[in-house]
Amino acid sequence: MSMKEDQREVYWRFNLFHRVIHLVMMITFLGLALTGLPLKYPEAFWAKGLVALWGGVKGAGIFHRWFAGMTFGYFILHLLYVAYDLIVLKGKLLGPHSIVPSRKDFQDLYQHLLYFLGKGSPPKFGRFTYWEKFDYWAVFWGITFIGGSGLLLWFPEFFSRFLPGFWFNIAYTIHSDEALLAMGFIFVVHLFNAHLRASVFPMDKSIFTGQMEAEKIKEHHPLEWEDLNRNPHMKEKRRVRKDLLLLVVLTLLTGFFHGVTYGRGLTDEERMEAEKKLCLRCHRQPNLKTNEGVMTSILFCMNCHEKKDVVKQVNDKTVSVYIDPQEYSKTIHRRIACVLCHQGIASSPHRTLRFDCASCHGYHGSGTAHDPHRSVACEACHHESKEVIKDPKTGRIGLAKTKEGFPLKMTSHRLAEFKDHEACNKCHFPKNQVGAPIVVLPAKSLICMGCHSSSITLNDPISIVSILFFLIGIGATLTFWFQGTVVDPSFTFGEKLSYLGEKAWQILFSRKIFRILKVFVIDVLLLRKILKESVSRWTIHSLIYLPIFLRFVIGWILYLLMAAFPMNPKVAMWLDKNHPTFAFLHDLLGLLILLGALAAILRRIKGKTEKVVSMGQDYGVVSLIGAILLTGFWVEGMRILLTALPLSQALSSFIGYPVSLLLGLFPVRWEVVYPYGWYAHAILTGALVAYLPFSKMFHILISPLVVLIKSLMEER
Repeated sequence: MSMKEDQREVYWRFNLFHRVIHLVMMITFLGLALTGLPLKYPEAFWAKGLVALWGGVKGAGIFHRWFAGMTFGYFILHLLYVAYDLIVLKGKLLGPHSIVPSRKDFQDLYQHLLYFLGKGSPPKFGRFTYWEKFDYWAVFWGITFIGGSGLLLWFPEFFSRFLPGFWFNIAYTIHSDEALLAMGFIFVVHLFNAHLRASVFPMDKSIFTGQMEAEKIKEHHPLEWEDLNRNPHMKEKRRVRKDLLLLVVLTLLTGFFHGVTYGRGLTDEERMEAEKKLCLRCHRQPNLKTNEGVMTSILFCMNCHEKKDVVKQVNDKTVSVYIDPQEYSKTIHRRIACVLCHQGIASSPHRTLRFDCASCHGYHGSGTAHDPHRSVACEACHHESKEVIKDPKTGRIGLAKTKEGFPLKMTSHRLAEFKDHEACNKCHFPKNQVGAPIVVLPAKSLICMGCHSSSITLNDPISIVSILFFLIGIGATLTFWFQGTVVDPSFTFGEKLSYLGEKAWQILFSRKIFRILKVFVIDVLLLRKILKESVSRWTIHSLIYLPIFLRFVIGWILYLLMAAFPMNPKVAMWLDKNHPTFAFLHDLLGLLILLGALAAILRRIKGKTEKVVSMGQDYGVVSLIGAILLTGFWVEGMRILLTALPLSQALSSFIGYPVSLLLGLFPVRWEVVYPYGWYAHAILTGALVAYLPFSKMFHILISPLVVLIKSLMEER
């Protein structure tokens, strides 16, 4: 077929997804360059102006991490698009239209060099030239070396656990010099090839508009033009799924999450640690691992503290530091050396650091105290004193050291009694000043693990009833299933169960497990079958199913980490509801589920679903999910409002924080309303769990099992 001569014809070279990704790449690359260069060359005349633009060195570092987070985001998103193109759209990895280098590219490079030397004609290019392919794969090189070394420098405490120190010196050199090399390449080579060379000057607009005129295609990509005329259908506008563009927006949002960090100055304890003079540098420390050493240490402290006239001055007021030896001998810590808890006490001036109870006892989870209480100091609950106070700067709750201006005596070593809720009443009472609910609420139980880090407990009626109905439904389903034939019709129920268990065990320890994992990821998680049928239906399912699955996985991982490493402060930190990572992630996943539920209802209202018989169940289940999410955000907003969470922490909850601001406009005693909201959320969750085995939504548990069994049967 001859080439068309209409020079006004337009060819769609890039779809919207490619153009948006390129735009995000441009913005993040410029952001990384403008925040990284002044840190690399701080003495340059232009560096101070750039640093001031970002709000100082700290601000430049925050923005640099923000742009880095977006870079990792769009890179992962692009890999997902490639997988989507290969698996779902059945695209080809190799071929004349592929971005993967081929033998022809090296031939084109050689022929181009001969042309530059005046010894031949220029090569004819297909869809991508050899330098365009080089530019594309250079991003993979940059992400690997610049991004990898940047992660080491971003999280040195984590990587130093298994990497020697010299790796960080290497990472600094690679990150700095490779980044400079990348900037030189982009601003010189890439910019020239893409926009400044004679044949495209002053700009190649195709990456921004997606279009290229026929005349330019014939000139720059003649081989592709010939192929287009042989296959006219390929000239149609290259479209992109709207759900992929939604992922781009989410990438931009998650980039903000990666960069948010907050600086702080030295605390009083850290300053004291730096300034104090250790007495034990001269005075011999007894062996605290022996009974004799422990008693020696205790007697050393009691030499002063057992005297009734021993006092100290606090805010120009006198307070007794007398310890009754008889009373102390009845406490649980009577055989523990004083300096083990009062770390740093053997110093001048004679002061102690904050108690680190978790160094011996570990951190408790939701099941122990109905809540991890990550923002509450141990002594606030466990000390017998009823005076507690909230630090307005950090939001942390601890023991009050004064009452009505007078210092409190803090030398009692008796602990609070937790056989009932009496000890909890120091915080949980009406009009308290620490933001606690007016009543003690039940612990997050097994039914909460689908969305929260909780415990495997059933201590409240809601959890017990909902799990009971859930087990009844599961039992009825299994009973119905086992009435069918398994291998031999004469098999009893126990023999069927034994046979299935044996087969499952054989699959688990065979090569078939890899096929199971592949099918689980592609068909169960990514919902390939639904995607082939309808993109809109796949989007709705993904918005509901994947966030629920992720929150369930996160909850179980946190539970297992806490059970395995109860002494690890970083693991305990992740259980904090206000931890920036999980606060942002929970709000983001909750928002996606809510959007999916709303989209499902709208789709059914418009009549785009064919399953009219189950319409009532659909409305009921989807509405129940939406109600759970709405009450969850409401309860989260009340919690943030009541606890007066500092802005630096509250911002991570990008849904809960605005809700708290809205609730604050109403003159309502939210500490009274909070328990009702909590129970409403819990009852709705329990209702969903109880209704699940009897509803259409039960397929979210059954369908994966059916898909996996079918894959094994097809393989056999």
